[in-house]
Amino acid sequence: MPCAPRVPVTARAKISCSRCHRRKKKCDRVLPQCGNCASVQHSCSLAEQDHDSATYPVAFVRSLEERVRELEQQQAFLTSHDTLQPQVEGATQLGLSTTSNLCENTNEVSVEDTGLTFSDQHISDHGNHITHTGQSPMMDSNHGPAPRAQETLEQNLRDVSLAAVAEPYLGTMSGLTFAKLTQAVLRRLSPDGRDFVFSPRVDGNMVPLEGATNLHLELINSVYFDFDQAIDFSLLAGEPSLPLIDASMQNETTQLPDRAEVLHLARFYFDHSHTLYPIVHQQEVMADIHSILLDPDHHLTLSPPCMFRIWMVLAIGSTTYSSITLAEEFVSRLYYEKAMTYFDASMDYGDVVALEAIMLQVSFSFFNQIGPSTAARLALGMGLHCDSTYSSLPIIQAIRRKRLFLSIYMMDRLVSITLGRPFAIHEDDIDISSFAIETCEELDNNLSASQSNFCKSPMAITEHILRLRKIATDIATKVYCKRVVAGYSAAQREQVVSGLHQDLVNWRQSVPFPLPHLHGSVPHGCTTWFDLNFYTHMMTLYRPSPLFPTLPVSHVNTLAEAAACALRQANSMRLQKRLAFNWLNLLMLYNAVIALVYSVTVQPEKLAESLERLHAVEDLQLAMEMFEVLGDKFAAAKTIGAMVAQVVDRYQVHGREV
Repeated sequence: MPCAPRVPVTARAKISCSRCHRRKKKCDRVLPQCGNCASVQHSCSLAEQDHDSATYPVAFVRSLEERVRELEQQQAFLTSHDTLQPQVEGATQLGLSTTSNLCENTNEVSVEDTGLTFSDQHISDHGNHITHTGQSPMMDSNHGPAPRAQETLEQNLRDVSLAAVAEPYLGTMSGLTFAKLTQAVLRRLSPDGRDFVFSPRVDGNMVPLEGATNLHLELINSVYFDFDQAIDFSLLAGEPSLPLIDASMQNETTQLPDRAEVLHLARFYFDHSHTLYPIVHQQEVMADIHSILLDPDHHLTLSPPCMFRIWMVLAIGSTTYSSITLAEEFVSRLYYEKAMTYFDASMDYGDVVALEAIMLQVSFSFFNQIGPSTAARLALGMGLHCDSTYSSLPIIQAIRRKRLFLSIYMMDRLVSITLGRPFAIHEDDIDISSFAIETCEELDNNLSASQSNFCKSPMAITEHILRLRKIATDIATKVYCKRVVAGYSAAQREQVVSGLHQDLVNWRQSVPFPLPHLHGSVPHGCTTWFDLNFYTHMMTLYRPSPLFPTLPVSHVNTLAEAAACALRQANSMRLQKRLAFNWLNLLMLYNAVIALVYSVTVQPEKLAESLERLHAVEDLQLAMEMFEVLGDKFAAAKTIGAMVAQVVDRYQVHGREV
């Protein structure tokens, strides 16, 4: 029984919980469990205070009463029906016809023929606000996760997307509406034309559907750290909990690790993370590292910001390398904990140093509570978005500050576009004449690294990635903003798509060549990474959107090809041992699977013919292999893999019916 969406009302305590008060952390005071405690599965209490100090608004009590009534109605509904139909939210009901009405002999996938269109009235430009009180929507505070009787693509994608972020907010570009649309299209796979339901059993084994539902407890521990407690949990499924860091272990990390390890991690940081976001002064940091390696007591003469940078470089280098090799990340957290001992003191060294410190934190734990929005506000307050700010600065300082701003810009675009959020930095506010990553030998030349007369500078990659973020911004504003596309004619809509398509083609054709000499495991050190990003952006451009709520068959075919190629390129990177097994790539693969399933299933020809023509089964099997590997780190990947397996099984049944 569908329930009308309502604004959640949250009960809040008058004081912070005991744990947040003890740790001097900002507490959201949400009852019965604050967000900080919920993120690490820690008990939350007002131990030293009377629970009567909590306030319970009348609206909150009424919302609880309303929820009880709804649950009673749902229970009655379940009791009276043998088969539960999945809920399809939104103002527009999708009402899909049976298989015989699915686009037979038509040139357009239209609402008239299939009952399907891109309707995001519920997930609007203002975002889809999901109830979040420190627990997952299907979480029972007393009995743990309550498993779903069935799973849908929309539910699962929403849970995966929200897993590693602080704010429960998803917008039009996040893909939720598209997942809902694909879930409806899957009715074509049901013999009776009813909703396609993912079974909790595959080959007689239970599938942990609650794994995706409860991702706030699973993924947050591995991507979005509360480092005071996150080390209670293992990143690897089935592994025992990691020990807490005691005082003796902290003392052991006072000294840097051995020379080979330090140089390996530092090189990986500057080859990997620094080419994505050039935050620090490379020569400066490497000079400090070499000084400490020559004289271990030299760290006593360095300022807190210098020590913070060194330990954060080691922590980021370690965690990014571990994400590719699937190594355990306990040492990465040790380095991070050591860096944080210098954080507060570093914040007293001025706005630029403070901004740099925040951005290094963001780079280590990318989707967290001090994410790009916080850094963006500080950067805007410093005027880094204006040309006039740089006119009076020496050239080196100007380039460093501009790099900080452009790094924030790229971080913001990646987060905002992935989750469909509003941009923290608006294009109209940017007044920088040279919107580019400028090369600077004094900042970039690492004397310990080999030089090449043929290969491009690493900053050439950074500049090229910045160009991609600009194109992605254009896609977000010209394709997914309803206010912009409302007055477009059909010809103008096609012109927008073709123009953005050509921008992506030009971007791919102009990849810096030869690529710089980077560490052999760095993903963007090979052309496959650029191919993968080309196809994922093509998917975003061609899937149903406010610009094209009804897709022509030509767009559907382009979407199918882009999704299939994205899966193949990701698998190629996995075989090259260059694919980072992180939350962002998990979500990317999931979106590629949804796009491929949609574009194959909604084809106007017979399903068996489209399966044979598009080789969808083979590509989905590649995705299943990648989800199996990701399952070692994220329980949600196992759930997604099981869901894909059920779609593949149904596809194979239809293929045998030719």
